[in-house]
Amino acid sequence: MEPAQPTAHEASLLMGATMVVSIIGIFIGIFFLFISTDTAIRIASAVLVGGVGIISFVRHSIYYKSDQVRMGWRQDHPEFQLEVGYANLAFGIWGLVAAAFNWILVCGVMLAIYAMYLLCAFFLHLNEAHAWEDLHITGHRSRAIKSVISTGFFVVVLFGFAVVAFARAGVLPFLQM
Repeated sequence: MEPAQPTAHEASLLMGATMVVSIIGIFIGIFFLFISTDTAIRIASAVLVGGVGIISFVRHSIYYKSDQVRMGWRQDHPEFQLEVGYANLAFGIWGLVAAAFNWILVCGVMLAIYAMYLLCAFFLHLNEAHAWEDLHITGHRSRAIKSVISTGFFVVVLFGFAVVAFARAGVLPFLQM
């Protein structure tokens, strides 16, 4: 009997979890900006870098076959995808560590680094949306547009929290909190 072909089910669930965790982290982080800036920064680092990074690791590295189906990729050698997962894991772990030890400056650095990393992914998604031959197929076009919008929004949020963290840590010459 032939092994079952992978489906996008697991990766789609994990992508959904990533979106839910992101939305929760953004709203709770913004809520706490009005109560305690340090708490808001720690929440952003823990949830938006830590939680999202670890879920992304699981999706990219453990369920990589399912993720390939979800993204419409086919690779005989998934090393690149595994590497992306490991990078997400590294960001995630250090985002959690910085939040746990109340290292506000390190939280800001982790937020900024994750934002830069995902900004590069944003440009890849933008290029894919612009150049993909199959964009005349509604499902492909919809996925490409959603990917560009959601990644772009997440990058802006991460950079925003990073700026707040840097201002709070007193390392921005033009802004102090």
